Amino acid sequence: MTSRHRSSMLPALCTERLALSAFTEDDAAELHELFADPRTHTIGSGPFTAFAQTSRWIANRMATQRDHGLCWYALRRIDTGQLIGNCGLFAGRTGYAEPEIGYLIAEGHRGVGYAAEATAAVLRHCHAVGLWRVWAGIRPRNTASRRVAETAGMSFDHVEVDERGELMFYAIDLAPATDALSA
Repeated sequence: MTSRHRSSMLPALCTERLALSAFTEDDAAELHELFADPRTHTIGSGPFTAFAQTSRWIANRMATQRDHGLCWYALRRIDTGQLIGNCGLFAGRTGYAEPEIGYLIAEGHRGVGYAAEATAAVLRHCHAVGLWRVWAGIRPRNTASRRVAETAGMSFDHVEVDERGELMFYAIDLAPATDALSA
């Protein structure tokens, strides 16, 4: 684990409406339903066409948690237990010391603030475990995701261009610079 954060992220968090829990292999079937849905999995390499892709995705997130302390959470509605999405941290283009946050909400559950609620909970926890900065890479056309990042207190930082076009980077500083010097 990198020296930039003081401890690993907890495997479970809770908000008013959501239970966030670290993904396990037991979540693969439910998650694959979301990842195979072309209306839901519209970013990255989605939608997934094979169950093995979802299993590999979960295994990679579990390894990141084990090796680097960063967690990716299954988002379940507290009232029904239904898996409606995910939210968590990955190394991304900025590395493990300043990870990226990502989130995905099932198409039928968008527009009611679940992504913002989960993102806020994960960012609060990032601050608690000593992460100093978190990034979000968002395509310019993804206005809903940009709103989630801005609602969570993230600010536009810069644009990069990759093989798929422009990628806007948002960032949030979670600890004051004086805290960084004493760590």
